Amino acid sequence: MRLAKFNDETGSAVLEFVGFGLLFQISILIAALQVAEVQKQQIASESIARHSLRSFILGQVSVESTAQQVAQDFGITQTPVLQLSCNPDCESSGSIANLRVILGKAVAQSTMRIE
Repeated sequence: MRLAKFNDETGSAVLEFVGFGLLFQISILIAALQVAEVQKQQIASESIARHSLRSFILGQVSVESTAQQVAQDFGITQTPVLQLSCNPDCESSGSIANLRVILGKAVAQSTMRIE
């Protein structure tokens, strides 16, 4: 008699729905937060690349200081990796300056002509 009771499949559909629904919603929330963090890093890296290179060319401000300031504005605590290259150099008019920024999983690049 007791064995039959354990094999009985009657139950509360509402409880099962809430239980599985809650697990499903939590996994979706975690995935959404991870996507939002990657997107935040991508937007921050693009902004760092653009503003750092502009301040370097127009105002002769170091790319590192501008990058730190922009990262701080976005609430990013990690230090971005900056790769500045100029062809042929970073001082003569007509040169092409390129700044590549790596921030976590995000990579951005900005290119400008030095006037």
